[in-house]
Amino acid sequence: MWIFFRFISGIYLKNFFIIFFSLLGFYCGIDLLLNFKDLPKAANLDLLYVMFLSFSAVPYVLPISLIFALVVSLISMIRANEFVSLYALGLSRNYVILFPFLWALFFCCIYIG
Repeated sequence: MWIFFRFISGIYLKNFFIIFFSLLGFYCGIDLLLNFKDLPKAANLDLLYVMFLSFSAVPYVLPISLIFALVVSLISMIRANEFVSLYALGLSRNYVILFPFLWALFFCCIYIG
């Protein structure tokens, strides 16, 4: 069971971090483009603005990226025929969804706590 957890978790975490940081960068980039004329000329204030903007974007980006990562992971496993091979090896449908759910629960608990 541990090897299945590591395999599915590796796919899910890779997709989660790619989607999370992409959405975070997109959010900060769009906000910077909209407020570029109002920003001060100092570079350190720009970096502080981006840092605080990314901290304020996490409540919007985290739930979306958790769900998108699950969907992308399942679709990529279906396209590579890994999903069917997991079923053939005896893994039930609940366990395939349980492992990413545990990671999503972990990230939500870290965010809340």
